[in-house]
Amino acid sequence: MAIQRATRRQRDPERKQRILAAAAALGARHGFHAISMAGIGAEAGIVGSGVYRHFDSKDAILAAMLERVMDRLADRATEILAAGTRDAETLSELVRDHIQVAIADRDVLAVYHREAHTLPEKVRRSLRRRQRHYIEDWVHLLAPLREDLADGELRLAVHAAIGAIQSTLFFDSGLADERLAALLETMAHGCLGTTPTAKTSEYGFTDS
Repeated sequence: MAIQRATRRQRDPERKQRILAAAAALGARHGFHAISMAGIGAEAGIVGSGVYRHFDSKDAILAAMLERVMDRLADRATEILAAGTRDAETLSELVRDHIQVAIADRDVLAVYHREAHTLPEKVRRSLRRRQRHYIEDWVHLLAPLREDLADGELRLAVHAAIGAIQSTLFFDSGLADERLAALLETMAHGCLGTTPTAKTSEYGFTDS
């Protein structure tokens, strides 16, 4: 008599990340609210109903995408600040890390800029609060390096530097990632009025 063995469906631990990556890619190309749950599933190689096992709506996907990239920036900033290096070195590492995210997660950040205003107010407030804290880390490091600047001028310099880095979200330069990163680093420090320090970490881009 043949023994029937019950088989349990294995949950794909990468499925949720595939959904987020697919939503970012489609959202960057077509606009997030022009795409459907079924389209996201198809892009991720998952049937539409499978998407709903992880997210109950497109808004939930959008919120998860944006919170994920903010988590990435904030967690790495905490590590860099905890290293206890000089202000100039720490600021240079924050610049390099933001460049890494802007290039590696270009689609997510592009959707962030275009669609964050559509999120529920509670989510928007949380993201804005975390953005402010992140920017304050930069301002705190820049202040002793640019004692010639008033408080508002320091914040303007930081916003200009981050804006220079994120210019790559809306313009495809066609440059290799390493060359693009080097140019963005120079431009960001130009906005800050500081000089990049020697690298303590590599960008780690793979050849495309």
